[in-house]
Amino acid sequence: MDVLCLGEALIDFVSRERGATLVTATQYTAATGGAPTNVAAGLSKLGRHARLIATVGDDAFGRKIASDLEAVGVDCALRLDPEHFTTLAFVKQGAEGDRDFEFSSGAHDFLLPEQVSADTVRQARVLHYGSISLRAPISRETTLNAIQAAKDAGVVCSCDPNWRANLWLDHNAGRAAMIEAISHADILKISADDLAFVVPNESDYETALREAGFSGWLAAVTLGRGGSWYINGQRTGQVPSPHVHVIETTGAGDAFTAALLDRLLEHDLDVSALDDAALEQIVHRACAAGALTATGYGAIPSLPDARSIDALLRMVGVDAGR
Repeated sequence: MDVLCLGEALIDFVSRERGATLVTATQYTAATGGAPTNVAAGLSKLGRHARLIATVGDDAFGRKIASDLEAVGVDCALRLDPEHFTTLAFVKQGAEGDRDFEFSSGAHDFLLPEQVSADTVRQARVLHYGSISLRAPISRETTLNAIQAAKDAGVVCSCDPNWRANLWLDHNAGRAAMIEAISHADILKISADDLAFVVPNESDYETALREAGFSGWLAAVTLGRGGSWYINGQRTGQVPSPHVHVIETTGAGDAFTAALLDRLLEHDLDVSALDDAALEQIVHRACAAGALTATGYGAIPSLPDARSIDALLRMVGVDAGR
C-alpha cells in the first residue's frame, strides 16, 4: 500500500450558479468528496495503491461513494453505518471563485477504532489524515491511534488540516484540532487561508508554521491562483500555478496533495536527496494537478491523471519531471 487515507467520505452538492447563495441556488452537481477521499482518488488516478478507511451511511449516498471510488481504483474499506446518514456538504460558489460550505453532518463522525488496526497502518508507506476527523470523540480517538501506530512503525504522516467553520460550534476548538493535526505531520499541505486562521496576524509563512507547531520536513502552503510556497529545512521556494479557466475549485487542494505524495513516493520519500530543481519540479506538478481539478464540477471526476498533468506543464513551458 502506498498511502492509507483516513477520514471523511461524503457527498458534495456543488452549486452550479456562481454568485448565488445556498438560499437562492437551485442547480447542484452531486459528487463524492471529503478531503482524504479526494486524495485517495487522486493517488489512484496517478497509479498509486491508495486505501481509504471511512464511515458512510448505509444508504444510497454511501453506496454511491463506494461505487465512485471503486470506479477509479481506490481500495475502499468503508463501514456502512445503519444508524447515521451519509454526511452531505453543500458548496456555494462566490462570484470570485471563493467557496462557502454548509454541512449536514452524519456518519463521518463515527469512524471507529476497530476499523483501523495497527497492522493496516504498518502496511502503508504514508498515512494521510486531516483535522475534521478530530471533531467527534470516537473519530478523534481512531485518528490519533492511527497516527501513533504510524509513528511507532516509521510510517510517514501526511496532513492537510481543513478549516470548515460550519462544523465547529467553538472555533477555538477547531483551531486547536488543526494545531494538533499539524503537530504530528512529517508532510504538511495547508492553504494560506487556513494557516491564517490557525495563526492570525502573521504574514510570514515560515514563522506561522513554526507557531502552528509544525516540525516536519516538508510543508507546502497553497495560494490558489498564486501557486504554492514551500519549505524543506532551511530551503524555501515558491512556484506559480498554471493559468486555467476555473469552473470551481472543490478538491483542487486535494489534487495538489495527491500529486505531491505521488512524486515524493517516486523518490522514496527522501526529500533530503532532492536538489532544489527537483523539489521545485515536484511542487510545479502538484500545482498543475490542482489547477486541472478546478476546470470541472466536482473533485473526483476532475482529478487528473499523469498524462494530463504532463500536458499542462508542457503547455506552460515547465519540465514535466518524469
